[in-house]
Amino acid sequence: MDYLTPTSTLEPEHVTASPKLVRPREVIQQLRWGEIRQGRPSAPDTMFTTTGRQLYVIGDIDGNFRPRSNPYDLHTFGKPQEGDPLANRLQGVWAQPVKALNGYTFVVERDGISWPLLDAERFTQTFADVQFEYRRGALTATRTDFVPQDRPALFTTLNLRNDGSQTADVQVTFFAYFDLRDAQFTTLADQPNQGETVQMEGEKLVAYAWQLPNKWAVAVGGEKQPAEVQIIAGQDGHPVGVLKYAVRVEPRAEQEWTIGIVVEIEPGRAVALKNLEKWLPLRESLLAEKQLFYTDLLAGGPRFHSPDAHFDAAVDLARANLQALEAESQALGRFFYAGLQTFPFWFSADGAYDIPGLLAAGFTSTGTNHLLIGTKFDALGSVPHQRSPSGAIVVPGNAAETPLWVMSLWDAYRWTGNRAFLKAVYPAAMQGLLQYTLGSLDPNGDGYPIGAGLVEKEDMGAKKLDSASYTWAALRALEQMAEAMGDTRTAVRARLRADEMAARFDAAWWDLEAGTYSMSLNELDNSRRHVPHWAVIVPLEVGLASTEHAATTFTTLQAKYMNQWGLKHTVGDDERVWTLPTATLSRAAYQYRQAGLGFQMLQQLSVTLDHGSIGMYHELIPEGLSFLQLWSGATYLRGVVEDLMGVHVRADLHAVRLAPQLPAGWDAAELERLSFGGHTIAVRATSTSLVVNHLSGPTPLTVTYQTSNGSELSAAVAAGESLQW
Repeated sequence: MDYLTPTSTLEPEHVTASPKLVRPREVIQQLRWGEIRQGRPSAPDTMFTTTGRQLYVIGDIDGNFRPRSNPYDLHTFGKPQEGDPLANRLQGVWAQPVKALNGYTFVVERDGISWPLLDAERFTQTFADVQFEYRRGALTATRTDFVPQDRPALFTTLNLRNDGSQTADVQVTFFAYFDLRDAQFTTLADQPNQGETVQMEGEKLVAYAWQLPNKWAVAVGGEKQPAEVQIIAGQDGHPVGVLKYAVRVEPRAEQEWTIGIVVEIEPGRAVALKNLEKWLPLRESLLAEKQLFYTDLLAGGPRFHSPDAHFDAAVDLARANLQALEAESQALGRFFYAGLQTFPFWFSADGAYDIPGLLAAGFTSTGTNHLLIGTKFDALGSVPHQRSPSGAIVVPGNAAETPLWVMSLWDAYRWTGNRAFLKAVYPAAMQGLLQYTLGSLDPNGDGYPIGAGLVEKEDMGAKKLDSASYTWAALRALEQMAEAMGDTRTAVRARLRADEMAARFDAAWWDLEAGTYSMSLNELDNSRRHVPHWAVIVPLEVGLASTEHAATTFTTLQAKYMNQWGLKHTVGDDERVWTLPTATLSRAAYQYRQAGLGFQMLQQLSVTLDHGSIGMYHELIPEGLSFLQLWSGATYLRGVVEDLMGVHVRADLHAVRLAPQLPAGWDAAELERLSFGGHTIAVRATSTSLVVNHLSGPTPLTVTYQTSNGSELSAAVAAGESLQW
């Protein structure tokens, strides 16, 4: 390791968040995006992120980088699992599938008094960047961090202002805490990387991994010439890079320093240093580009307008959350992380739940590529559950995975009308559903796959309710894909299998005593084994439940399975509330014309925005686990568009069906600039009327309006014209 032990530079107690540091008990969090303005006081260890497609940062809103571990392990075991290579390491700078820094800090020194900038009074999230505001005496400091959208880089800028009447001679020191580490479940080389070598290259610092030293590198440097560059030993055994600056700040004047961080995992340190030199002077233009990117995202729609401004803002913030989780890697192309800080990976099931929301939000290219990744089956012949950004399969698929994926393929085709996409995925859809799910996993041919589902608990039988219900829905999806492909034989086969399953489903799965469907069946005799788990809602989510049993299930859930936040995970065991079960309950309620319950659950999804990290949809309601979760925002968007506004698109047929179910108390709601295929529409609904503007499209659009009394009206509308009922 190539570092020095200095006599004058003292590393701030940065990673461990020393209690000796004087900091406010709370930090004011602000959200500033377009016309959206929100704020609240929060604990200083509340997490933040700023992201691009190739790099992201996770830290705390007071400017610190506290150790972060897998929150599932912390909840289950009270501590990180022994042997977890990322225990206390999830914070910092990541360029998946590798980590670059454990954190970074500016320290301001004046008159021999050191001021580590770890005590922010105010934090502002704009999605384009994040800002931290500090104040001590006459000095005011602002740190601004941002990640360019399509470069593996981070810029952190310190602005120091002297509000006093005396000249301030200060020393500013920047500390970079190197930690070159493979991501979870990923090893770029034959062995996990165990450390890094750090060297000074002129006025810059470059770290390269012990494994793949010619490929994997991190370059750090400033826009201004430092007075001194050092490398010291960190408290955790990793080297720390140090850049020192000395400056005089006149009264009512300010000075500014920008530090750039570039990560490369293929071309190595020479390219990392070259890009750092090239990109540092572009900091202002890259930030302006990022700001314009998020301005266009907000303005470009779709946007929602209702009597509830908080609800409307939640739609906009859902789209911002999806954008923040858009990722790109060399192995996978563009896809979506399932969540931060825990799930920066490709997940099949998450994509299946998310795809209608992603496509409604306009993420057509990345959304469809996310699904295409699923065609690369695992060794068993199913869609993998999880892939690392390196492309490696982390977890094989479960019994529900492939059916969910097949369902999502049909959703993608409905929304895009993309024939090339359908042709690319159709063979894999047939293979995955008919040969694997209804073949390898269903030896007795009853349509109920054997094996783990999405959710597991002790004492469950081999056949799971969620897997069986999603298999039926996947057969319906495959039938429609086959019809679109002109494959009559497969369409008939899928329809007959689905009809046969539906005819005997209630007899097999309904548990009269429990008042819900049973969560599992035993393998040998199909005897029911009940577990009070949230997934009892799945037959209602997909529309497989009978009307009578659906009504009974809703009554049971409201009496036993729900609390103030939504649908509990497991009654009597884990009564926390995840966003996904609550979103699933919302969809089921709209499916069976219980719009009041459906809307209530949609509102509960947005409650996460009022807690924890500002502007972020969390994994739990009101907060908890991952602080930025893809399916939380995506299912909220899906619910607003497809359920509340009742929009069912068929881009392939140049058609849309609308069946709005507005909540009581709303006189009207409007959805503007919703795009599907080549069409863009705006919809305004009241309880008794509907207006559809066909803003653009290649052909006339067939619009069908299902009124509140169940009658249907249809008409064709040319681009640039409108319909009114």
